[in-house]
Amino acid sequence: MRKKNKNFTFNILSFFLSIFLVFFIIEIYVRTIVDDGSNLNLEMLKYAKSMKIISINKDIGLEHNKNVEKQLMGVQIKLNSQGFRNNIDIDNSKKTILMLGDSMTLGWGARKSFSSNLEEKINSNFQVLNAGIGNTNTYMQINNFFENYEKYDFDVIILNFFINDLEKVVIKEGNFIKKNIYSYTYLKTKINKILINFSLIDNWKNFYRKTFEDKEFVNKSLNQIKRLNDYCNKKNIMFVINNIPELRDLKNYKFLKETEIIRNFSNQNNIMFIDSFDILKNHQEETLMVSKEDAHSNDKAHLLIAEFLEKKLSSKLNSL
Repeated sequence: MRKKNKNFTFNILSFFLSIFLVFFIIEIYVRTIVDDGSNLNLEMLKYAKSMKIISINKDIGLEHNKNVEKQLMGVQIKLNSQGFRNNIDIDNSKKTILMLGDSMTLGWGARKSFSSNLEEKINSNFQVLNAGIGNTNTYMQINNFFENYEKYDFDVIILNFFINDLEKVVIKEGNFIKKNIYSYTYLKTKINKILINFSLIDNWKNFYRKTFEDKEFVNKSLNQIKRLNDYCNKKNIMFVINNIPELRDLKNYKFLKETEIIRNFSNQNNIMFIDSFDILKNHQEETLMVSKEDAHSNDKAHLLIAEFLEKKLSSKLNSL
């Protein structure tokens, strides 16, 4: 009987040891081979660990760390003392443009964001401040403004809207495995791709469309935009909404109806609306994306958006 118990215990220990060794080998493989600095999900994991913090205000969700710098997705990202992606802090001697948005605004995977490109192209009396934070939505971004940025003086505020910025985001503190085990992120990504192929979870098209179906949260987000617009009107700040399109399949764009919702809302509230789709649609999508796996805007796309914004805003900026 004792011998059987020993064999059973040995088999159990051997089983768990084998599982551990398998995952250990996968972890080594991911860290040495897969992690080449261009894997979207691994780089996003590093970004979350090194540059973002969970806000104590649930309506903000995520905030940037201050005075940090790290190479992510092959480019150097530097956050100043306000948490903006700018090399220097706010220059009070200049007029200021604040860019609100998510990772598309941050300039994920781009050496120069459209914020920095725009600053180079407009009147030298302006400073463009990039407050884009990855994995945030419009509701979080505007709450972050009133919590952390309202104390500064801005002449222009541009809310950069991406197709999933009406998504209801629930921020949770990740456990040790999610935050530190690269193989977990790698395997989860692979499993999700399989599930998408078998239509067990939504692909990106269906996911983006469904973000507009939660009417309660959509209205909650639109009310936040109204709140920011009212604030800008009261403070005599120029307020603009800039729509940034999903770059995949620009020739047969899937979200014209969703864009129209934001456009109509802007018109109804006398908010200037700029649609960067109008300039990007004229280019091949593969020339605008960071990589085949990463549909964020690359340096070419950021330059095109900046040139388009400069064209649309120049006369108004010169009058400020």
